[in-house]
Amino acid sequence: MKKILFLAFLLVNSSVFATEYTGKLSVTVNGEGGSQEATITINQVTDSTYNLVLKNFMLNIGGRTTAVGNIELNNIKGETDFGYTTIKTDTAIVITEGDLEDIPLWLGPMLGEVPLKMTASFNNQMLSVNIAIDMMEAIGQIIDVDFIGTNPEATPGTQGKPGDINGDGMVDISDVNSVINLMLGKE
Repeated sequence: MKKILFLAFLLVNSSVFATEYTGKLSVTVNGEGGSQEATITINQVTDSTYNLVLKNFMLNIGGRTTAVGNIELNNIKGETDFGYTTIKTDTAIVITEGDLEDIPLWLGPMLGEVPLKMTASFNNQMLSVNIAIDMMEAIGQIIDVDFIGTNPEATPGTQGKPGDINGDGMVDISDVNSVINLMLGKE
């Protein structure tokens, strides 16, 4: 009985810390690009580690769509400053098969380990992600993925206004001072 309660506790708590962001995903391959709507999920694993998931990634460039798959980055250490958490990783992953029923073939699993660098900054309402994939040696491509999205479930007023760097709810000279101190390494 204790094990069942513990598992139920884990399931409830893991879903509490998941946030979905919907927005514009821009992709360039060797300089040629396209954009599409996408959803990225951030799951908080512990107080300072996160998972980032881009499910069913599709590459839309030049009128052609290629089903790539799921990009899942796990247990990334995060740091929070000025109301935004930033996570970064430089790793190699295997892109897994997506779960859309009408897609017979996913490219990602055929690529093997894919080297990528990812940086994301987020709070409850907004997410910005950059993923750089250097596949020049394997397939002659440099892939750059940028995402800007919002959390449609966020409660309005849960963050400061744009420009509210220090998170005090006002945009004023103290925000400028915070940026200067950060640049000087004082914060």
